[in-house]
Amino acid sequence: MKRKILGILGAMVLSGCTANGGTDNPLVRPFQYFSYLNGDDIRNSCTDGSDSRYRLVFNGLYEQQVRTYDIRQPANARTGVQTTRVFARGIGANFSIGRDGIDFQGTSNSTEVLTYDDLLAIDKALIEAGFERPSLDGQILHSDEFYWIAMVCRSGAFKYFAWTKDMVDIEGLPLLEAVSRKDLTDIEPVPIREPIIHDRGGRNQVGLEGGSYFSLEVGDNGLKL
Repeated sequence: MKRKILGILGAMVLSGCTANGGTDNPLVRPFQYFSYLNGDDIRNSCTDGSDSRYRLVFNGLYEQQVRTYDIRQPANARTGVQTTRVFARGIGANFSIGRDGIDFQGTSNSTEVLTYDDLLAIDKALIEAGFERPSLDGQILHSDEFYWIAMVCRSGAFKYFAWTKDMVDIEGLPLLEAVSRKDLTDIEPVPIREPIIHDRGGRNQVGLEGGSYFSLEVGDNGLKL
């Protein structure tokens, strides 16, 4: 049984270094989370004629709640699909191993069709939030603070931006309202508040034993990984 479990974990580690567009699996998530936040999977498929793709991430203190919104609009279509996921602290999510395999808990998902009006509302919210400005080179994203990340691939062009409390009123951003139209996870967003900052060491691996604090630095249209 131990060999079987180790084999499963090893396969997940080896296959999990590059984000595949999902954050459901709490075992793989720590090894691909930075890639996911950088939108590597979206970048790699962003070409002329490809589907429009959006990814918005709300870090409501990584230990407590992360909300991700992955949106795909097929080329020339007036509708799209939004997949919403809510989880906390990566590998800290609960799971059990039984005769039917691994049963993951602690990640709540919903997948819903977006109307043209829904898509317009998301575009409008991004514009109002200042998404079209250049990303801020050197901006630091702390896992124990509140922040938003957004990235969009449209017509073969990839755009990235992040918002922190140092530059904007996080609670006043219109992003959450726009994506909440088709968020059916039944889990309320954590309230915005002044976080309690504990001692911060060097960047740790996400969610691994020994602490889950980490920081990321924004560069030119993405993260400096």
